[in-house]
Amino acid sequence: MTRWPRRTRLEVAAVFLTGVLHPVFGRVLHLQAVFIAAALIGWASYIALRVRRDPSLIHEWGFSSHGLARGTLATAVAAAVGFIGMGAIARAEGTLRVHWHMLPLLLLYPVWGLVQQFLVQAIFVRPLCLGPRPLVAPFVATVIAAVLFAAVHLPGLRLTVATGLLGLVFTPIYLRWRNLWPLGLFHGWLGVAAYFWLLQRDPWVELLSHLAAQ
Repeated sequence: MTRWPRRTRLEVAAVFLTGVLHPVFGRVLHLQAVFIAAALIGWASYIALRVRRDPSLIHEWGFSSHGLARGTLATAVAAAVGFIGMGAIARAEGTLRVHWHMLPLLLLYPVWGLVQQFLVQAIFVRPLCLGPRPLVAPFVATVIAAVLFAAVHLPGLRLTVATGLLGLVFTPIYLRWRNLWPLGLFHGWLGVAAYFWLLQRDPWVELLSHLAAQ
């Protein structure tokens, strides 16, 4: 059986650890904001360190302009379907609304969306089915990525289904055009819509309330 290099195995293990800690901090310890901040700082530092030592990783991971235009178009089409679907559900349930709190979240949440896409696509999916030592076919990697996205958001049924579908659609886009920027952007925007329309939650109020309680 083909084995990954040690660094790759450690990176994948770190991705799984991040995924496991996400629900622990969010639903058990009620420190989701703290976890997101720590994960952002930790992984951003790791990216900067690796890129400083090996600038080719910018292109390899998907942080360059390669495939940006077509990847953005494909992601926008997929995201439009998601917005329409969530909007239809919210309208039927009377929860379709546009609140000014969505604006700062539309600016901030894509950063967290980009990190999530980086972890799943660049660190996990890419070595899983691309490169000199692939372990599975791209279709299998896509299903695994969808399961990972969904599992992190259990037990909430709606969010689990939504993120599972996100993985099924976004992973093939990444494998085709290898660009993370549009995936992170639309991941964040879809996440904001899901919170307000499907979950009827305002993350901005939750964040400010958490900070005020400290």
